[in-house]
Amino acid sequence: MSPPRGLIEFLNTPVGREYKLSIYKDKSVLFGLNAILTIIALQFVDNWTLILAVSILIIILQIRQINSLINIPLAVNLNHPFMETLSVSDSELMINFSDSWINPGNQRLKMVKDPLTGWVLHKQDEDISILCSVRPSYKEKVLAKHLVIVNQAISLNNAVNETNDEFEDARDRETQDSTLLEREWLPEEEFDVQGPLSRIFSPE
Repeated sequence: MSPPRGLIEFLNTPVGREYKLSIYKDKSVLFGLNAILTIIALQFVDNWTLILAVSILIIILQIRQINSLINIPLAVNLNHPFMETLSVSDSELMINFSDSWINPGNQRLKMVKDPLTGWVLHKQDEDISILCSVRPSYKEKVLAKHLVIVNQAISLNNAVNETNDEFEDARDRETQDSTLLEREWLPEEEFDVQGPLSRIFSPE
């Protein structure tokens, strides 16, 4: 589903293209290793058809994993820092984890595993309110990686718009005794792609 008019998909931003390239570089090592092991196996195993079939299957699985990692359901406008241009108006972003584009607001997001509905995104606001459910097809590790970038996009959006995302306050609220917060919260990660995005976060 295409993003609303005026918004640009994350992969079409300069930072998104760099992220995609970094994923391909990381996975290229696995592709090379698979090719080497296939060549070695063909020297010692007579059933070359089976070896090639297994090799092709591994390649298909790796491509599917790459696609799931790079297709982040995030879109921003031209004023967002991910575009690496000077903002002339408010920065905007939207996400699509549940088959519809929505504005996540100013608060960073947390993923919670609900035993009935599956993964649910919660805002780190005063009420830890529910933002949306996540498509059942989403894998936990992929969702976690996508959420890292989404949260950093929200933080940068707040910085441009000079709004308070209440991130630190939300961390304090996680320690409060409640049924919701006893669920499985995933730890915060950092986006480790070097280049434009790292320059955005650099204090220099």
